[in-house]
Amino acid sequence: MSERTLPIGELAARTGVPATTLRYYDELGLVRPSARDGGRRRYAESAVEDVGVIVFFREIGFTLAEIASFLSGEGEGDGRRELIERKLAELAERQHRIEVARTALEHGQRCPSGEPLTCPRFRTIVDGRQRGLSLEESHARAHLAP
Repeated sequence: MSERTLPIGELAARTGVPATTLRYYDELGLVRPSARDGGRRRYAESAVEDVGVIVFFREIGFTLAEIASFLSGEGEGDGRRELIERKLAELAERQHRIEVARTALEHGQRCPSGEPLTCPRFRTIVDGRQRGLSLEESHARAHLAP
């Protein structure tokens, strides 16, 4: 007796992932149908969990290419650890940039000039960015200025 397979619509309903996305995952080799019936994709029950893993990795910031690499086992343990380390570094950088942006926006909220676009510090930050400074450097210099 063969294992029951799921049509793409049922897999979509059970995972919350649209059928179009599941077809794309198939093209990328992330989740492959176990069979075809009259040209229609049929998935093993285990595909529900496989899609769940992909959704989880997407939610924590992995790209589909990174997920494919991770799932394929490229480099196995060390390769996966390296991927995780790179993602942690990327997330730390993103978090840092968000904090710098938050500080700038909070200043804009309470800016004494009343209008952020006319604020001398805002202009100093924009000028610094145009001169090639990072947002953080421009912001720091603007707060050092008299």
